[in-house]
Amino acid sequence: MILEHKKIEINQQVVFETIICNTDTTFNFQLNDEAYFIYVNHGHHVAISPNEIIEVPEGNLGIAVGKSLILKAFPNKENQHYQVLIIRINRELVANAFSSKFPDISTSSENEFTRDMFTGKPCVVSKNYVDGVMQYFYNRHVVSEEIVEIKTKEILLLLLSSKKARDVALLLEHFVNKRTASFKEVIEAHVLSDISLEELSQLCNMSFSTFKRHFKRIYNTTPNEYMIDVRLENSKKLLATSEQSIDDIALLSGFKTPAHFSRKFKEKYTIPPSQYKLTLSDK
Repeated sequence: MILEHKKIEINQQVVFETIICNTDTTFNFQLNDEAYFIYVNHGHHVAISPNEIIEVPEGNLGIAVGKSLILKAFPNKENQHYQVLIIRINRELVANAFSSKFPDISTSSENEFTRDMFTGKPCVVSKNYVDGVMQYFYNRHVVSEEIVEIKTKEILLLLLSSKKARDVALLLEHFVNKRTASFKEVIEAHVLSDISLEELSQLCNMSFSTFKRHFKRIYNTTPNEYMIDVRLENSKKLLATSEQSIDDIALLSGFKTPAHFSRKFKEKYTIPPSQYKLTLSDK
């Protein structure tokens, strides 16, 4: 259940957004090809963008770019709350923030104060930044374009001072230069992810019917058949090279359950995965 959903807009564009819920919830966002920073204040979530899928724990900050974003939110078990802050950044703000000089990132990985960014550990620096932004939801009368630009540049500079500075710089370069993921790049980025075809069509910014037609034209097969084939090929490689359990291999290959994996594997290769693994160990 969503308990609170607040937005702050500048020139009819959402720049800050916060959501609080107390049950497992999936949020679907249609964005204007923006960069977005996502901080999890309580709970954790899986963030799915056109380029990747990332699990973000409590107290961590993520960054992504695209026209679509899916958040699968899970409340904190202790207080039964999930809270996220989303900061949306358009190209003009990024370009203006560094119009005079792009910061030197050569020593960013050595910065002690950002050592916890992107590590899975709560980061004091990003937490302090988020606390500063959160106050504007309750003091909207002081929000101005100047403040938004300052807060935008602040978070960008923090990210460019982290150990992921080069990745962030490359992402921002693609963003400013309008380098977006192609249809095939989105498919290949998520072919082993546990997401539905409907969610995949959203990441491609298409209706489900359009997505299926476009997929058939490019791959000459249906989305479901292609995904199953690629996942089975991946599982077959893992069975031959990995010491992981069959249940783990099923999940790593994008199957929702081991039972579904075993059934599909036997349909294609005529033997169950457990027997296939035994035949390899006998050689």
